[in-house]
Amino acid sequence: MARINGISEQTLRLYDKMHLLEPCETNPYTGYRYYNIKQCAKLDMIQYLKALGMNLSQIKEYFDEKEVSSLRDILEKQKTVVHQQIETLRYAEMALNRAVENCNRYDTIPRGENPIIEYLPDRCAYIYDVQENYYGYGMDYYESTLRALKQDYTLHKLPLSYFCNIGKILRKKNFIKKKIMSTEACIFLEKSTVADGKLEIIPGGVYLCVYCEGYENEQASLQSLMQHISEHGYEVTGDCISEVIVELPALASYNRNAFFKIQVPVKSKS
Repeated sequence: MARINGISEQTLRLYDKMHLLEPCETNPYTGYRYYNIKQCAKLDMIQYLKALGMNLSQIKEYFDEKEVSSLRDILEKQKTVVHQQIETLRYAEMALNRAVENCNRYDTIPRGENPIIEYLPDRCAYIYDVQENYYGYGMDYYESTLRALKQDYTLHKLPLSYFCNIGKILRKKNFIKKKIMSTEACIFLEKSTVADGKLEIIPGGVYLCVYCEGYENEQASLQSLMQHISEHGYEVTGDCISEVIVELPALASYNRNAFFKIQVPVKSKS
């Protein structure tokens, strides 16, 4: 039975144990199980339902009730599950594409303190306000706020595949005063994402960007960007975002290490 259907004897024993497909006869002395060729029809049904993503408990429920209406209900539930899985995989694919793009940027971006001009499109960001200045405390505080952020993020059933690219928002009013202060974390998501009251559209446009490596260098890079804007006569037109684009492995300690893109929308003063 196992050989002609391309399954293992262990699988047949499991089906017997669950009363999904029991042998028509078992030798009391040897324990050998004997099946009728007609039982292949039931095995085909089990494999068909498994191919639709149903687990063995669901299949057993259908076999026990022996009603088409029961199968219809189970299939409808499975459609919902499959749809959710497709959505999860779709987000994972987009997050992978973004991660690869960020890794390529990490390899190719010129190192140095000189900011560069980039055009960035409109983006959708999940926002979480911790009510305290991220830059006023150390990494222990940062990690504890990330736990609260993660709880709120998962509460809204948002894809965890985006969680590693966390940014901080420095609002325009503080940035133009050269005040390094941020109480808000942000995570860039797809525009189709739904999260009631938590999403903000970050306008596209011309951004002045500087890249830096390591949390210990983030504030110095922000100060350098602020100084560059003053010296070159740019006008800040929106909020500054310090975004983690690549999480780097930190093998020698528990601390995070990251590659940042600090970005602020600007225009030339006329």
